Amino acid sequence: MPEPPRQTRRRPATRKGRPTLTRELIAGRALELAGAEGFPAVTMRRLAEELGVTVRALYNYVADRQEVVDLAAQRLMALWELPALDPADWEAGVRAYCAQLRGLYRSYPRALLVSLDEQVRAVGVHPNRLLNPDAFLGLLRGIGLSAPAASRVHSELGVRLFGFALLVDYPHGRQQAGTAPVPAAWLEAHPDLELPHLTEALRLEKPTPDEAFGHLVDTLVLAIRAELPTG
Repeated sequence: MPEPPRQTRRRPATRKGRPTLTRELIAGRALELAGAEGFPAVTMRRLAEELGVTVRALYNYVADRQEVVDLAAQRLMALWELPALDPADWEAGVRAYCAQLRGLYRSYPRALLVSLDEQVRAVGVHPNRLLNPDAFLGLLRGIGLSAPAASRVHSELGVRLFGFALLVDYPHGRQQAGTAPVPAAWLEAHPDLELPHLTEALRLEKPTPDEAFGHLVDTLVLAIRAELPTG
């Protein structure tokens, strides 16, 4: 008689009241740390403390810290959802694309500095990091932009959203002024300087981050319109 199939032993979902350690759990906690404090905060010792395990236990699931960085970067891009991008309603698609990216960046703002703080290996690149920009470029090409124009728009979008996440949304989330040209305290510390234009700017009513983001996307849409072929 044939032998019965072997029963695969499953790890328990929890152990001593804590979730059982998995690569997914390690990646998620590493991303949370990187999003709040930056990737330099993600050390094996710190990660072990956060997960309530030993450093040795981590090495049962990952080879080294570099693999943790790769896994966290993968997880970030796995959360990047692509909205509908229809050339027949391209403006709505552009706005949805920007809004989705903004939401992702706001969730993990300091993780955006991964390209400055770390070297993510090719194996750490999630397919979304390739598929989603390709789809956005396809939208721009589909409405008539040339390849160079589409590339320019895509690059400009990246710079705008990256800067907005770090200079506006991130400070606002920490109850810091993020839309003023400079902090008011800087002017107060230099009463001997003639700064009429900065003084005037600081007296203006500041837009909310949502209002500022709406303006950012409006100008991007105008830039795309300017690249559309005439006639």
